[in-house]
Amino acid sequence: MPPKVATRLFYLWLVLLLPCFFLAPLSLMAIGDAPGPKANLLVWSLWTYPVAVGIVGFLKKKEPMIALLPCLNVAACIVSGF
Repeated sequence: MPPKVATRLFYLWLVLLLPCFFLAPLSLMAIGDAPGPKANLLVWSLWTYPVAVGIVGFLKKKEPMIALLPCLNVAACIVSGF
């Protein structure tokens, strides 16, 4: 992956980080009384998304492919079904 593409993808992850700050605290309501694996998947993927974006920001110059790391969090949110 060219470094320009990795930088643009990093900016996309930064834009998607803004709604994450509002959704992460609300995701605890998904657990409710009886937490299931899908609810836990949603909570953990939202709470670890800023960490993944930080890792990308730190390592994108050395290894541009790391810019795909937050895709795992987005995929986990989609798989959780909430």
